[in-house]
Amino acid sequence: MPRHEAERVLGAAELAEALEAGEWVQPWPGVVLPAALLRDPMARAAAALLRAGDQGVISGPTAVAMHGCGPVEDAVHVTVPYDRELRSQGDLVVHHAWFRETDVIELDGLRVQALDVALADVLCCGPQRRALDSLERALERLGSGAEHFRALIGERLTRRRDRRGTRRALALLELAWA
Repeated sequence: MPRHEAERVLGAAELAEALEAGEWVQPWPGVVLPAALLRDPMARAAAALLRAGDQGVISGPTAVAMHGCGPVEDAVHVTVPYDRELRSQGDLVVHHAWFRETDVIELDGLRVQALDVALADVLCCGPQRRALDSLERALERLGSGAEHFRALIGERLTRRRDRRGTRRALALLELAWA
């Protein structure tokens, strides 16, 4: 929860004591959670979104993992609009980009990039082997819809504003079908 909310609910002194005792932790400035939840991927994603603000979205490898198509990493990736002044810190990786709300879905109550958007990003920017593994998991899960999904990712890659990594991503997209 936001630190100010925790101070209101628990009391400032009690929260300070709980943080000092290690019962609560502050993974990033302005956000606190019970220490028992520090390694829980969903709790960390929720905390990252609190830090990112209302317009933030879980993105990249974290979004792929939330869709069940990639490994859970220690780092949590969020994307915020360019006008949001937020920097990466520790295991919170902040990306700045313009994105459409139609590319955001709700998973378990959290704002998350749609799978095709997240995979396009991972294919362009992530480690190749992990990106290919994630793509193959997604295609396998989709069964008969895999061909359409593959075309959707290809379209996203060809229309991508940031051209870095798109050639590699398109090659990985083809390789997944080899």
